[in-house]
Amino acid sequence: MIRRFIGKLTPEVRNDENAVRKFGLLRASDLFSDLSEEEMGDVERMTVMTSCERGRLVYTPGETAEALFLLKKGKVRIYRITPEGKKLVTAVIAPGTLFGNMEFTGTTLSESFAEAQEDSLICVMSRHDIEQLVMRYPSIGLRLMGHLSQRMKELEERLEEGLLRDMTARVAAALLRLAESQKTSEIKTTHQDLADSLGTYRETVTNTLGQLQSEGAVSLERGRVVIKDT
Repeated sequence: MIRRFIGKLTPEVRNDENAVRKFGLLRASDLFSDLSEEEMGDVERMTVMTSCERGRLVYTPGETAEALFLLKKGKVRIYRITPEGKKLVTAVIAPGTLFGNMEFTGTTLSESFAEAQEDSLICVMSRHDIEQLVMRYPSIGLRLMGHLSQRMKELEERLEEGLLRDMTARVAAALLRLAESQKTSEIKTTHQDLADSLGTYRETVTNTLGQLQSEGAVSLERGRVVIKDT
């Protein structure tokens, strides 16, 4: 079922060295952190690790195969195209984050694109396999529920921002989210990426960032926004 996705990406890793690497990457995930070595072996056998070059699509609208993706390295953005033809980013996936066409990830494939913003390493598992793991190891199911709860909270916060906040507050909130996910006050982003995440125009974001800079809240560098410690 998941081979359609793998075929679009860089050929999967097959040698022993990379099998060990995959095992280590899976072990580092909170989702599988309390499993025994034997149990981790089950997870490893159900999982395909593949790479995706920057700018490549992981999936596109209309693809119906149900898969769970776990980003281990790099960055992936999930976006939709509005009726007006604008790109609306609904999520930026950081390492350790789940995404895909499964109810417990809070994302679907039906209307969304997933694009690698950086060279990325992705572990892929079919819905059938992950459901078998949840039945076998309930702790995985609990963590997946926690993941969905967090994703829904983020979506609600962004909806509230769009309805109740002005553009300055929305840009500031987006910068704080990026700072938290990147774990630094020196945020790697572009004006266009920010605009896509807010469903607005690049010029609007540029003007708003200029206002924040004039107020001493941020400083602007090439491909980077630095949040000032005020």
